[in-house]
Amino acid sequence: MKYIFRLFIVEFFVFALLFSENCQAQTSAAWRIVIDCEGNQVKIPLEVKRVCANGALAQMVLMLGAGDHLVATGRFVAANPMVLKIFPQIKNVPVIYGAPGGKSEIQLETLVRADPDVLFGRRDQVASLGIPCLATSLLNFEDIKNTVRMIGDVLGGGYQAKSIGFCDYYDAMIDKIRSKTADIPQKERPRVYYAGGEEGLNTEGRNTISYSWITASGGINVAAEHGVEGSRKVTIESIINWNPDIIISNLYNGKQTVANSEQWKDIRAVVDGRVYQAPRGVYLWSVRSGEGVLQVPWAAKHIHPELFTDLNIQDEVRQFYARFYGYDITEGEIEEILHPAN
Repeated sequence: MKYIFRLFIVEFFVFALLFSENCQAQTSAAWRIVIDCEGNQVKIPLEVKRVCANGALAQMVLMLGAGDHLVATGRFVAANPMVLKIFPQIKNVPVIYGAPGGKSEIQLETLVRADPDVLFGRRDQVASLGIPCLATSLLNFEDIKNTVRMIGDVLGGGYQAKSIGFCDYYDAMIDKIRSKTADIPQKERPRVYYAGGEEGLNTEGRNTISYSWITASGGINVAAEHGVEGSRKVTIESIINWNPDIIISNLYNGKQTVANSEQWKDIRAVVDGRVYQAPRGVYLWSVRSGEGVLQVPWAAKHIHPELFTDLNIQDEVRQFYARFYGYDITEGEIEEILHPAN
């Protein structure tokens, strides 16, 4: 009897061990580890089907053809006219973010109901919810590519392959522009001021995406030249003192302020009529998005028109939208992107 009892105990523990190992195998098989853009190891589901992304990160999800994975986004994305055209289903995606930016509030209850598998963005805002959160960085060309690659890795399969294809395209575009601008002497490079916001006083200096595209396009970022690091608000007195050759605004109202305000009228860029508004498609070209790769040829054509007479930005837009959004864009829509009216 004792032998039978001991045999039962042994068999029970063997069964328990096997059951435990099987459960662990199933659990580990249902999850995988992805390294985010800050080097964090993030445990995510083996198959990601539900994604939360705002702003430029939502643009990247759409660009990879994964719009049907988007279950929560921001107001700026959901109300964007080009997003509504290429992905009309966006009107059914819950809005959990207000305006894009570091201070954007998240509607946490709506986010919980959306039940995303992962969230791309700031970890601190959702740490208590247990949603896998992948940090991103978008300060320069390499950051943009790394973020797109990470999103492709998270989505897996064909999305991963498409993210690699995008990075190859990105490199080729930058190389094409730099092949004509890299050897331009500093004294022949126009000094460019990036005017952010409706007042035109928010700018970006060194270690920003604006520094990257201005430099690659053959210009000098005038804010960086005068010691500005990162994004910062500056004074009109500083801009007058810098006296840039070219001003590029990111907003329609900002351009109107710069071009028509009494305060700006004596700045060289205004006097010479070289005040431009950056294009806006699925996202603003002049800030941190995948579509911002088109800002480089656009800026190069405005900074050094004599070097890029053969560059047709309309063709570049047409090809980009066909390849990455699967969208046959019209001539009218291209003009709306290149010359935003609001």
